[in-house]
Amino acid sequence: MGFHLTETHLECLEKEDRQVVGGWIKVIARTRKKSKKHGFGALIQWRNMDNQLLQDIVFNRVLHGDQSRQVRDALIDSGYWLEPYPQSWPRLQRYLLQEIVKAPAGICVDTTGWHDGIYVTQDWSVGTNSEPYYYAGQLNDSMLKSAGTSAQWQSQVGALCIGNPLMVFVVGVALSAPLLHPAAVENGIFHLVGPSSSGKTSLLELAASVYSDRSFVRSWISTANGLAAVAAEQHDMLLALDEIGLARPEDVDIAVYHIVAGTSKLRATESGALARPSHWRTLALSSGEVWLSEVFESLGKRPKAGQQIRLVEIPVFGRFGTFDALHRFQCPQLFVDHLKLQTSRYHGSLFPEWMNLLTSTDELAHYAKSEIQRLVDQWRTSNMSSQVIRVLQRFALVATALALASRNYLVPWDEEESIDSVKQVWGQWLAARGHVMNSEEHQVLSRLKVLLPKWEKALQPLGHQNATSLLGYIRELDGERQWLIDKKQFLRQLDMPGQYMREVMPMLQRGWLATNEPERATLKLMIQGKSHRFFALWPERIYAGIQELELDD
Repeated sequence: MGFHLTETHLECLEKEDRQVVGGWIKVIARTRKKSKKHGFGALIQWRNMDNQLLQDIVFNRVLHGDQSRQVRDALIDSGYWLEPYPQSWPRLQRYLLQEIVKAPAGICVDTTGWHDGIYVTQDWSVGTNSEPYYYAGQLNDSMLKSAGTSAQWQSQVGALCIGNPLMVFVVGVALSAPLLHPAAVENGIFHLVGPSSSGKTSLLELAASVYSDRSFVRSWISTANGLAAVAAEQHDMLLALDEIGLARPEDVDIAVYHIVAGTSKLRATESGALARPSHWRTLALSSGEVWLSEVFESLGKRPKAGQQIRLVEIPVFGRFGTFDALHRFQCPQLFVDHLKLQTSRYHGSLFPEWMNLLTSTDELAHYAKSEIQRLVDQWRTSNMSSQVIRVLQRFALVATALALASRNYLVPWDEEESIDSVKQVWGQWLAARGHVMNSEEHQVLSRLKVLLPKWEKALQPLGHQNATSLLGYIRELDGERQWLIDKKQFLRQLDMPGQYMREVMPMLQRGWLATNEPERATLKLMIQGKSHRFFALWPERIYAGIQELELDD
């Protein structure tokens, strides 16, 4: 039995008889996992009854086994024409298995994104390797939709960004997501906060237009409930999230944790064993009328410093909501309406060109890392803490992506505007933060600024006859005042956790605390025959430090 594939259909050749099996279908590649030890299958292309060219990866274990009719049903459901005879499917099955052996080899992967220098999406891959790579994950409708050319996107969409720092910035965030891996930057979220009808959703749709149409923007509600599936499809891509106010705070809390952690929940399989968790890299762009920190507070939580570093909340700014330049339009609403119209007409063409550029850039990882470091060194100040510098690195990543796109004429504004736009947004974030210290240190010093005057009135001289104080004592050592604050009172009034060393370590490092128990940061003294533990403060040093760190009014 042999087979012959014409331009329109597949024929079976048996003796001198030719019988049509079905429509046009071809094995494009023999695929397997990177290890070349399992996951063998085939990339199959076929045409349906509307002459649409479709493709999918079919695994040998399914095509050979008892579940092979699932392949038949999927083909028929997609519009593939299979002749209505009992022998049609067995013949097609045999044809596919024969063709797999002859087909050129390729690697199949179950996530989008970077794989050994190749960038893979559901629909295409780009880059140089000894073998082609194909996506074998769950194939839903393609999320990367395209309309118009990149030149049209630049003239009709990109041109509207000129003179609008936030618009340039969100395009940069979209371009930055595939740079996370080469630049070795962690997952993160840029959250745009502002009043309703200020243009935040339009910014998300603009960022999405780099990749696809507005369906690329997801709601916080759907993402919180299905983050693992979303992230597997958008690995190394932008994750655009809208409508945070409609989602339950508990769902937002879980989603934020998993977005920045880059891993899904542990789940059990039907047999009770642990399923393999999903992992992803993504840069999320979110918007809402509430700060994410407010969402946490509604749950009685306080964002941890590590979360704040990777969850960058930016107040929207501009003469007209999120915009500064309306171009030829007389009011913001007309500008927004036109922007929405143009992004619906022209979208998705920039992303393939951007990935072609990234995969063809020599030493991409070295370039990205060195350029980010150059911008960090240029923008940082001498008193900037490590946490703020880590956020600065994320802004520098966006500036690096935009500058590279400008230099290669993928966007219609120049490199100077790319970098200046990001710098303006960075300045807005820094102003909203209000300081350049690590969060734990700032929280402690802010509370100390309030508590020091109260403590000074409540403390009693150490050694004074009948001196008893629930708070603590004052003494003088080598001409300098020292306050001995009861350990429990210190931790309670400063709202510190039971494991407090991270919070008090900056005070120790600055020489603001004296200790004879370094592992506890406390001072142990015998008073009236009993052992007591205090936090021993040097108040004059703390007052001077507060002024130096610009915490004074």
